[in-house]
Amino acid sequence: MNNLTNLKNKGQSIWLDSISKQMIDSGDLKKIIDEGVTGITSNPSIFEKAISSTNSYDSIIEKSIMSTKNPKDIFELIASNDIKHGADLLYETYESTNNDDGYVSLEVDPSLANNKDKTIEEALKLWKLVDRPNLMIKIPGTNSGIDATKILLEMGININVTLLFSFKSYQNTLNAFIESRVKNKKSRSVASFFISRIDTAADSELDKNSNHFHKIAISNAYNAYNYFNENRSKMDQNFQKLLWASTSVKAEDLDQDYYCINLPMKNTVNTLPPETLNYLLKSKTLENSSLNNFEHYSNILSEAEKFINLDDITSHLLINGIDLFEKSYNSLLEKIDEKIKKFSRT
Repeated sequence: MNNLTNLKNKGQSIWLDSISKQMIDSGDLKKIIDEGVTGITSNPSIFEKAISSTNSYDSIIEKSIMSTKNPKDIFELIASNDIKHGADLLYETYESTNNDDGYVSLEVDPSLANNKDKTIEEALKLWKLVDRPNLMIKIPGTNSGIDATKILLEMGININVTLLFSFKSYQNTLNAFIESRVKNKKSRSVASFFISRIDTAADSELDKNSNHFHKIAISNAYNAYNYFNENRSKMDQNFQKLLWASTSVKAEDLDQDYYCINLPMKNTVNTLPPETLNYLLKSKTLENSSLNNFEHYSNILSEAEKFINLDDITSHLLINGIDLFEKSYNSLLEKIDEKIKKFSRT
């Protein structure tokens, strides 16, 4: 029994935060799913890395320019093909869990993060393009994004609300999901609550010997999880799960499984990059540490307010997160455009 099975027995799903044509063609993605991964997430940075670092997509790009030379159209074709393959590999999980698991996520253009109507329009386009029931459309958790999420959920579109850093943004996300149940109880959703980026920002303002060092992100996550439990009765069996995102460890003095050890909560998802997943598969059995310290972590945020302004930190992280994804998105479009020009000359 590996660590993925241990976490599954605690009621947590492990999703892979990566996808590429190379992973699909080599069989590596299927192997990872066979080892216990039950979902896949993607974002512009993941696709930017996949497209810019290999020639795996060259034949698709070269063929596509016969009908279009628009880099965004070609990217959406590339991304939708990968997502379709991922969704097909996870379909058995999707069926066997009664649609509770087995999802793959594709993000809307991050430049639309503050445009509700354009976000809805793009989400519907991607939903139709992929055409898989176990797709989730990723939408940044801005005010506009959360408003768009509610409408899309009511339309039956599965949504992964991403870039959630603050407790307030998570409250708004969960409340939007609950409100959407009035019109549609079938659509599925997760709320991607970010972890390690919060510690990186908060730790820069804390003394290393402080009792709060390396603990702000976990405490923030406990706060959100407590709110989820308080509102669980307002949802039917099809409830919105909390997804722990950005759980790769950035601090050099922490083990790579630090956030896996401390966040194995029931009814949650932990999405891991390949490096952290491989570490988890090869490491010894995870110890139970978090659930015995709930009261301890719940007190840390109130104590830390004397030293940090978490609202400011999370606000900046949201802005920076959208900016980073937008830069990655633009970079991958530039890379595709370069290849379009190259193949057009040949």
